[in-house]
Amino acid sequence: MFSFLNIFKKKDVKKEEEAFALLKRASVISKKIAEESNDAKLKGLAFELKRSHDEAIKIFEEINYDMNKLDRYYIDTKNSLSGNYKKVESILNNFKNRIA
Repeated sequence: MFSFLNIFKKKDVKKEEEAFALLKRASVISKKIAEESNDAKLKGLAFELKRSHDEAIKIFEEINYDMNKLDRYYIDTKNSLSGNYKKVESILNNFKNRIA
């Protein structure tokens, strides 16, 4: 019976690692966003960031991960020096409004 439980535990650990890899990817994309000057590339990065972030959150929810532990992985875009975060927010909001 314990080996049966270990299978689920190993599966959750693998999913957790996958989710953290996606968050790490989102962090790298976020840094690219801060430095990007081309609006077309910025739009692509915005959607890539959203996709990586949403996939990671979905995995964490599947394995019932304590979401309060994730606070340290978020970048505070409100205090960022780059105005690109506001552009990304606008791009994603416009897209959401278009499909709604």
